[in-house]
Amino acid sequence: MDKRKNRIQPIRLSTKFFPLDIHKSMFINDLMITIPQYYAETWGNVILSKHNPENKQWEVDINYETPREIGRTKHKFKASLSLFFAKGRKQTSSYRLKWKNEFAIQLAQDYPKSFVRSLEFHIGDEYYKKQKFTEFDIGGFKEQLQVKIKWNNGIPEINIKEFFRVNEKSQGFPKVFNELSSYLIADYLLSSEDEILRRIQITKWKPRKEISKEMNENNIYLLLNREKKEVYFGETKKSLSKRYPTTQKHHSFNEWTEYSIIQLPPETSEHTRLLVERILIAVGSKLFTNSIYDETPVLGKESGLILKNRKK
Repeated sequence: MDKRKNRIQPIRLSTKFFPLDIHKSMFINDLMITIPQYYAETWGNVILSKHNPENKQWEVDINYETPREIGRTKHKFKASLSLFFAKGRKQTSSYRLKWKNEFAIQLAQDYPKSFVRSLEFHIGDEYYKKQKFTEFDIGGFKEQLQVKIKWNNGIPEINIKEFFRVNEKSQGFPKVFNELSSYLIADYLLSSEDEILRRIQITKWKPRKEISKEMNENNIYLLLNREKKEVYFGETKKSLSKRYPTTQKHHSFNEWTEYSIIQLPPETSEHTRLLVERILIAVGSKLFTNSIYDETPVLGKESGLILKNRKK
C-alpha cells in the first residue's frame, strides 16, 4: 500500500505477457480474443513455420488466476487456439483463442464491473451505435487481463491473470455488480430465449447470514444443516429474503445454517412451482430418514440425510 496516496500500486506487466482490455466478446456470443499480431511475431519463425492448414488448431487448458483482491486462486478451463486463413491477412494476425461458457462465467464473477458494462452495451446495441458510442464510452473505464502463450514441443500453454481491476471501493455499487454477475451470466446472457424457459439456475451453498441479499422471486430452495446432516425442501413466490427475514424463526427447521436457491424460469406458474416442491419432498422421503412415510429409506442416518419436511 502506498500510504502517501492511500492506494495500492498497480500490478506490473509480467515478462512475456501481453495486456488485454476486457471487452464484450469475452462474455457474450463470441467468447474469444484475437492474439495481437506483434505478440504472435515473438513466437519466431521456427514455431510459425510449423503452422499450416493441417496443423491449425490446438485444444488447450487456460491456466487462470483470480485477481489479487479475491485471493489469487488458480483454475483450469478448456479452450482452443486456432489459426484461420483469411485472404489479405498475415498469419501472425490470424490466431484466435476461444473458450466455453465456464470461463466467461468466471471472468464475469471476477470482473463484475466490466461484465455489467458489457451487458449494458449488448442490450443497448442499436441505441449506442446510433450515438456512435463504443463499448468503452460507457462507464469510462478499462479493466485488463494479462496473457501469456508459450509453446512447448508444438503445444501452446496459456496463462491468464489480472493486470488491472477496478478496486471494489471505487466501483460505486460493488454489491450490485456482484449480484448481477451471479444471476445473469449463465442462462440469461449466454442462452437463447427458448433455452431460458427450459433451464434453471441453482446457486452454490451460502451461509444463512447472506439470505438478506436474496432478491429474486419464484424459487425452489434447500435449507441445510451440514453438521447434523439435515435438509429441508421448500418453495416460495417471494424472494428468500422476504420468505425468511433474519428475525423470523423457521416453523419446522430453525437450525439450518446454509441455503441454496433453484431459481425457476420466469414463466413458471404457481401450480408448477408447488408441484416441483412436492416432487422433491417425495423423492427425499424415499431416500432419506423422515417422519412423512412409514417405510425404510434407501439411505439411513449414517450414509444419508434427515429430511426435515413434515408434510408431503
